[in-house]
Amino acid sequence: MRKLFITAILSILLHPVSGQDVVRLISVEICHCIDTIENMDSLEAKLDRCFPDAIDAVIGLLDENMQELFCDEATLDKTIDEVYEKFLSYCPKVRKFILEDKEKSFYKMSDSQKAREFFEAGNKAFNSKDYKTAVKLYLKAIKLDRQWVLPLDNLGLTYRTTGNYKKAVKYYDKSLSLYPEGRIALQNQAIAYTYLNDFLHAMNNYDQLLYLYPENPEGYFGTALISFMIKDYERALDFALYSHKMYVSSQSENSKDSEKLISMIYEKMKEQGKDSIFFEKAKQSGVNIRFEQVP
Repeated sequence: MRKLFITAILSILLHPVSGQDVVRLISVEICHCIDTIENMDSLEAKLDRCFPDAIDAVIGLLDENMQELFCDEATLDKTIDEVYEKFLSYCPKVRKFILEDKEKSFYKMSDSQKAREFFEAGNKAFNSKDYKTAVKLYLKAIKLDRQWVLPLDNLGLTYRTTGNYKKAVKYYDKSLSLYPEGRIALQNQAIAYTYLNDFLHAMNNYDQLLYLYPENPEGYFGTALISFMIKDYERALDFALYSHKMYVSSQSENSKDSEKLISMIYEKMKEQGKDSIFFEKAKQSGVNIRFEQVP
């Protein structure tokens, strides 16, 4: 494996290398160096070991002119800063581990027993469709533990369910200020933005979901829906097909929604005389088209 990795780097370096290429190569080398991750302490230890080794390995493969450039302390410091900033973009396995570890920290019950009681009572009220009471109880839980994202997320959901989309966005913002990677807030706030016809902010949320949680079909489905609503039907089809495959693979009931969206996209593309493009994309994706509108 090591020889294959070095060969891959050398093949890239056959072409002129930019500063961004070096950042990417160092990041990929660090990621390759981290074989397994047992816990956060082991990850930090491996990063401490792999980071300088990766810099030495990549710079050692550069031509003389590039090596001289990296002898400059300011250039090296800038490169190191950019690696810190972009490393997770080039190392999905570390990004996934960090996100899962962080999720455990934020999606947990409060240490305040009274806050937990108000939260659970709020959930019961919500499930009974007593939304006014649910709002009051979630607010009491939030007041007792202002660092707890779960009641903020559920309060946002309550407002979204009752059609108060602006307040839903407000409380999801509060949740995201505590936990910017929160998938619950990102997804549900995107839905609230969609109802407000704020497609730009909705798409920004879905972009984050796609980056942070590429194994979650909701980011793909949401992107497909927004693309459909802004009449970018070919892009909508790409994401709808991808989300549909994920839903079907996981035997999710949401596959009915993605199938319906694909049907709607077909009708629009047919109106534009692009039904052949539709079928070609569907064929390439491996999705079996079954809805009635298609002969």
